[in-house]
Amino acid sequence: MDATTIVLMLGTAGMLFGIPPCLRLLDMEADGHFGYLLLIPGFAALMYALMTFGVGTQTFQGQTVPLLRYLDWLVTTPIMIGYAAYVAGTSKRGIVGAALVDAVMIGLGTAAVITAPPTQWIFFGLAALCHLVLLGALYGPIRQNAWDQPSARQRLARLLVNHTGLLWITYPVVWVFGPGLQLISATGVSIMIMYMDVLAKVPFVYFVYRSREVFTDADARSAPSTVSVAPAHTA
Repeated sequence: MDATTIVLMLGTAGMLFGIPPCLRLLDMEADGHFGYLLLIPGFAALMYALMTFGVGTQTFQGQTVPLLRYLDWLVTTPIMIGYAAYVAGTSKRGIVGAALVDAVMIGLGTAAVITAPPTQWIFFGLAALCHLVLLGALYGPIRQNAWDQPSARQRLARLLVNHTGLLWITYPVVWVFGPGLQLISATGVSIMIMYMDVLAKVPFVYFVYRSREVFTDADARSAPSTVSVAPAHTA
C-alpha cells in the first residue's frame, strides 16, 4: 500500500465524521435545507473511497491526477458557497450566481491540470480570476446581506463565509507548486489537499449543527435579502 492510498483512506475516514451531524439535522423540524449539507461530506467520502481504489486516476504531464477529486469539488463546493449565501439571506438569484461562479472556477481548474503549458497557465489564470470574483461576492454582497439577519444567524453566516473564503486561498498556492511548477510530488499534493478538504468540509457542517437553533427560531427565519450577487462567477 503506497503513501497516496493511505492519504486517501484517511480522507475517506475524515469525511465520514461530517455525516452524523447532517443526519441529526435532517431529523429536525426546521427549514434549513439540510439535505444539501449531507451531500458535502457524504459525496466527498464517496469520491475519496473510490480514489482509494484508483478509480478515475490518470497521468498528465508526469503527475498522477485523481480526476474524482475535481468531480467532488464540482459537486460539493458550489453547495458550500450556496449554503453560506443562503444563511446570509442572499436572494435565490445571488445564491445561484455565486454557485455558478464556483462551478466555472472548478471546471477551469480541472482544465489547468489536464493540459500542458502554456495552455494550463491560461486556464489557471482564468480560474484564479473566477476565484477573485467569488471572494468579492463572499466579502461583498453576501457578507453585506448577513448584517440584515438576526444576530445568531448573522454570526453563523460570517463564520461560514470566513471559514470558506480564507481557507480556499491556499488551494491556488498548492496548485502552483504542485501541478503547475511540479515542485511538490503527487503524494505531497494529495496530503495537503486531503487535509484542506477535510478541514474545509467537516467543520462547515459542524458549524451549522452547533448553530442549528437559528433555523428553528421563528424570529430568525427572515426572508432572503433583496441584495443579490451578480458575478461581474480555482481549484
